[in-house]
Formats: sequence, structure tokens, C-alpha cells
Amino acid sequence: MEKEHDLFFTILTRLDKAEVLRNIVLIGGWCPLIYKEYFGNPVEISMQRTADLDLLVPNPPMIHKGVDVALILKNLGFDRKISLLDGYEKYVHPDLEVEFLTPERGKGKDGPYAIDELHINAQGLRYLDLLQNHTMNAYYNGILINVPEPTAYVLHKFIVSNRRTKSFKREKDIETARQLGEYLLEQQSQKRKMREIYLSMPKKWKKDLIKIVKGASEKIYIFLNSIED
Repeated sequence: MEKEHDLFFTILTRLDKAEVLRNIVLIGGWCPLIYKEYFGNPVEISMQRTADLDLLVPNPPMIHKGVDVALILKNLGFDRKISLLDGYEKYVHPDLEVEFLTPERGKGKDGPYAIDELHINAQGLRYLDLLQNHTMNAYYNGILINVPEPTAYVLHKFIVSNRRTKSFKREKDIETARQLGEYLLEQQSQKRKMREIYLSMPKKWKKDLIKIVKGASEKIYIFLNSIED
């Protein structure tokens, strides 16, 4: 895990130096590491091993400076792999895989979204608006990073867990969301934030979310079920 951590930090350092971090959002499995530092390293938040690094490019992109991110990753030993079926790309290293994602809108798009300013392609996915619309800044080892609000991260994890085709990934998503979500409910400011974000969600999202949470966390289910529009 130490090699993955070192590579993760190196990527952040290079992207920060290139002034890219200010324009993208760290999402996915590495966020609990950021939240753990943000909340003062509580034992309730654990960092599970993950080999995927997901970076969200806002839709529309808010990029103020053109940077060859593909070249940055290449210089760190990453190989660019492109799917022959759909054109989606990822950057593969023996210790880590990097993917760029962006919120899918409307009817969606066949194939990736070209982010020409960064020389990359991003895969469009549903539900990422929940993360894009609720972000905050946090420091990790002195580097300022955009991450989702912790409660948005939790609610998103629950929702997308139901779309996982592999059971072990689905169970991991649910456990991560349960663990962090129950910790957040002990913080009054985070509890208010969870209520605010939940109320901002479309009705269908809320309905799907409640179904998943009901079998995952009694504490979170009781709280969300008590919220009235």
C-alpha cells in the first residue's frame, strides 16, 4: 500500500505544480484518505486499499490553462490504454490506474468526452452531478485538493453501489458509505449538510437511495427517512 500512497501523492504534486488540481475533483476510493486528515484522523474512518484513482472533470469543463496531463502521467510510468469497443481510456501503472470521469447529461453520449485542454478523454457517468454540485477544498500533506462534500460522497456511494456488476465492489461501496456516513451523523454540521444535500436530490434518486440504505445502515436510514421535503 505504501507504493500506491507514494504514487498517489506524486500525481497530486505534479498536477498541482501544473495548476491542474484547481480545475478537477478527486472522487472515488482515495477520498476517505483526505477526509480522515480533514477530520483529524478519527479511527472511525478507515482507508481501504484501492488501485483506482478517479478524477472528475466538471461538465462543462472549467479549465483556465491548457496542460498535457497525458504526458505528465506518461512521465510517471503510466501506459495509456484505450478500449477498442467504446473508446474509453485509462492510464495504467503496476501500482495504480487513473481514470477521468465527467457527469453524463441528457440522453448521454456514445463514447468519451474529449477534454482537449488537458489532452485526455473522460468517461461520462450518471449521478456524478451529485458530486460536482457539492464540493469543498481540503488539504492533504500540504496540497489543496477539490473533493466532494463528505455527505455527498456518502450518498453517491450508496446510489452507485446498486449499479455495480461485481458483488465485492458493491459490498465495498456500501461498507465505505456506511462507515463514513455513520461517523458524519455524529457531527452536527455534517448532519445538517446531509439533510441539505438529500433534499436537493431528484425524487427518483431519493427513492433508490432509501431502498439501498434501508438494508445497509439503520442509523442513516432512520435519519434520511425522517427528513420531510
